Amino acid sequence: MQLARLLFSGFSMSLLLVSTVLAGSGSTTVLRLSKAVETGPNYEVFGAPMPDKTLGLSLTDLIAQKQSYLGKEVRVSAKITQVCQAKGCFFIATQNDKWARITFRDYGFFVPTNTANSRVLIKGVFSERELSNDQVQHYRADLGSSINSADDRSSLEYSIVASSVLIHKSV
Repeated sequence: MQLARLLFSGFSMSLLLVSTVLAGSGSTTVLRLSKAVETGPNYEVFGAPMPDKTLGLSLTDLIAQKQSYLGKEVRVSAKITQVCQAKGCFFIATQNDKWARITFRDYGFFVPTNTANSRVLIKGVFSERELSNDQVQHYRADLGSSINSADDRSSLEYSIVASSVLIHKSV
């Protein structure tokens, strides 16, 4: 009996060590599945080119005035707080206590998975939608964490289907 406990304990410790190493190694991999269509000294543009690089409407103002913008193309400035770690197929943009999920038109491009905490300019169509529980769980998994996830706040979300995303490089 004591031998069985010792073997089980050793196996459990080995499993814990392997899972810790694998969990740590996954977070350092950066995926860049799309090339930037434009690169400047302090930015990269993904999707369509963005000729106008001036600040857009703030995300806070966009949501406060949502009835004027729902279903319309917008140019919005915000900060990326979380990026899909599976392939960069969406990110969460925030400003103050407001947030929106940013996806990409026709899944035609993605953003690098290491762009969290970057300032961003987004051009795309603004909408509001209710998420199913399955969608919420799927997004949590793709973000790589359910802790402090924007998805924890509500199943109602604002989103922008972007045609162009300008990401400012950290200085």
